Amino acid sequence: MAEESNGKQDEVILSLISHTNVGKTALARTLLRRDVGEVADRAHVTVASEAYTLIESDGLAAKLWDTPGFGSNLAKLAKRIRSSGNPVGWIMHQVWDRFKDESLWCSQEAIRNIKEDADLVLYLVDASQSPGTIGYVDLEMEILSWIGKPVLVFLNQTGRPEPERIAREEEEWRAHLANLDIVKSVSTLDAFTRCWTQEHHILEKAADQLEGEKQKTADKLADAWTQRNLAVFDKSLDEITDLLVFSLLDTEKLKENTVVDKLKNILATNDKDSEMEKVQQNMYKRLAERTAETINRLIASHGLDGQTAKELARTSREEFTFQRNVEESLYAAVGGAVSGLVGGLSADLIAGGATFGGGAILGMILGGGTTYALAKGYNLTQTGANEVRWTEAHFENQLKFIIMLYLAVAHFGRGRGAWQDPENNPSHWEATTDELLRSNKEMLKSLWKLGGAKGNPDKLRKEVRSKVRGLLAGALSKLYPDSERLF
Repeated sequence: MAEESNGKQDEVILSLISHTNVGKTALARTLLRRDVGEVADRAHVTVASEAYTLIESDGLAAKLWDTPGFGSNLAKLAKRIRSSGNPVGWIMHQVWDRFKDESLWCSQEAIRNIKEDADLVLYLVDASQSPGTIGYVDLEMEILSWIGKPVLVFLNQTGRPEPERIAREEEEWRAHLANLDIVKSVSTLDAFTRCWTQEHHILEKAADQLEGEKQKTADKLADAWTQRNLAVFDKSLDEITDLLVFSLLDTEKLKENTVVDKLKNILATNDKDSEMEKVQQNMYKRLAERTAETINRLIASHGLDGQTAKELARTSREEFTFQRNVEESLYAAVGGAVSGLVGGLSADLIAGGATFGGGAILGMILGGGTTYALAKGYNLTQTGANEVRWTEAHFENQLKFIIMLYLAVAHFGRGRGAWQDPENNPSHWEATTDELLRSNKEMLKSLWKLGGAKGNPDKLRKEVRSKVRGLLAGALSKLYPDSERLF
């Protein structure tokens, strides 16, 4: 437990520190959901300590100090301190010229903040480097040991969220810091790719190191942080639900064509001129617009700047397409069989005189376009007399798309800058999502059956929200097992 801490029992003070240019301010922006300080690829961007309110609830507050980084001349500083009988006192009484020796000045400011204000220290390390190759970490830990405040170590700059690699990196750092009593935990909290389910652990870990009222304060604030993030989760769930309900209920009327017109439409060589192509273009345009609106709302609700740059109106067909190799083969066989019948045999078709496979051709023509839509890969199916809707397979692919996109938003830290559409997501996200969809196949089928022109919007919305909440919670719990209790 901490022997000395900030005296206010209704506050928990966290000092964020690291070597210069490791990402303190970027992490502060991610945690605070707003731009603070200055972020640049150079040393000593932050030159003075500044406090920000991390979370407030019922008169309690957690404050985060963004401090100047430790400078590059720590060896010189450590040597001087070691020769002093009172290392911390020596540091506190020294006054370095900010303009003549900025590195020493920044180190002094960071040390002063920790000594005078902090209950705990959040120390960031650059996980892109092996601990054995970073000499300054040992010197900085030596200085922090003299101060004596408990330290929570977080790995930053971890790159793509790959669980096995990150676990190895954490274990390597734990082993490297194992002999230091001040280091109370080692975990990952990347400013660029952290998930919101990881954030409240900061205050949970802090509570483990505090005593009395301070500990109670940290526990209550950790719960408040969790509730705040769950409120964002619920808002996101509402947005996703609205999108999926729109998709499930969306339909398009087909023209009242003659049998001959339908046959010509099926055999059209230019898909762009076909009725079904135009119908699907209309439906994709509507879906693309709603999808883009949903993405932008998810971005904003997570405290991020920017909007999706995807030209979804043009690319959504590729985003949600479902490969139908069997149907395409069927179409080729059927199309070849009837290609000579378009002219004088229309009367025979109507009379049922030209059948293929027990009436398949006639059924395809008279069925309002259903078989044609499936065979041509249009992701449309019949929902009533002369009307089409999205297929079950298309709905499933759209659901996968939006879950994957939600995961990208949930991991995107504000410290990274304005939102950027992901070019590709980590493979274990996709594997997790695919597994969830496979295991809930019957549930998805039941949702799809509630859609169409006769679907009840209120009932559908209730069912979709409940089921999708389970899927999103399942994905996050699978990726972060200790997050299961949040849901």
